[in-house]
Amino acid sequence: MKDKLNRVVIFLCAFLMLLIPALCIADAGHHSSYSSGGSHHSSSGRSHHSSGSSYRSSSSRSSSSSSSSDDPSGAEVFIIVSVVIFLIVIIVIFGNINNNKGPNFYYVQLMDQERIDKIDPSIKINETMDYVFDLFVKEQTAWMNFDYEGLRAILSDELFNVYKMQLETMEAGMEKNIMEDIVKVDGGIVAVRKHEYTEELIVKLHVRMKDYIINTATNKPKHGSPDKIMDNNYIITLEKTIRSEITNCPNCGGELNDNASQKCPYCDAVLVKGSKDFVIVKQENVQGKYF
Repeated sequence: MKDKLNRVVIFLCAFLMLLIPALCIADAGHHSSYSSGGSHHSSSGRSHHSSGSSYRSSSSRSSSSSSSSDDPSGAEVFIIVSVVIFLIVIIVIFGNINNNKGPNFYYVQLMDQERIDKIDPSIKINETMDYVFDLFVKEQTAWMNFDYEGLRAILSDELFNVYKMQLETMEAGMEKNIMEDIVKVDGGIVAVRKHEYTEELIVKLHVRMKDYIINTATNKPKHGSPDKIMDNNYIITLEKTIRSEITNCPNCGGELNDNASQKCPYCDAVLVKGSKDFVIVKQENVQGKYF
């Protein structure tokens, strides 16, 4: 519905851009050469830009020697139409900005077991959510302790590299993120998708925990408070392989043996595509506040 509204607004603006200048030109040709004592007036306008889109309108009107002075001039009509178009564009832009804030955690629709069974009967809601929460706790503990190997085992390579850079920045700034007393409030499965070689799982997870940053030199809080509880809501995407056998590293092509760990022995890449268990590939905190 919103996309259709946007298209209608753009169409109307484009129509006005073409119509109003045409009216100006047509109207300007009706000035009488025998208007006695009258003076010739014309108006023109430049385009107005908003977020890369150009909207142009102009209008002019001439009168005979008996015309009323109360009729709006072309310049006045141009200004009014331009202001209207500008306001419409601003409303549409801000509406799109508000709509791009991400999913509303509380209105994300969850799958029931019957729907999940049609895609993958091995996924049971309660067992899967317990597994995801356990994975989440391991992730937060490894993050807190700068445990890079611990993170490598449960994250995709891309997400691990992002976390690694963030942790190195914190470590250089003598900061440490303390995350303790993690409690699961609720959650559920949003989507289960099977691709050619992988299976994707999207869940929502509502947790409460202590979440604050200390200065490692003084061990005193720098951001947040150890006396407050954070109420966090996450949309987490996980992935695992569904190939029967992994013989080569997807990063360097190196041959893997039966004893290959999740890290390639040749290029040290994390073998996310070779993981038989779900690992985290994306994690979005959609709503968080002190509780």
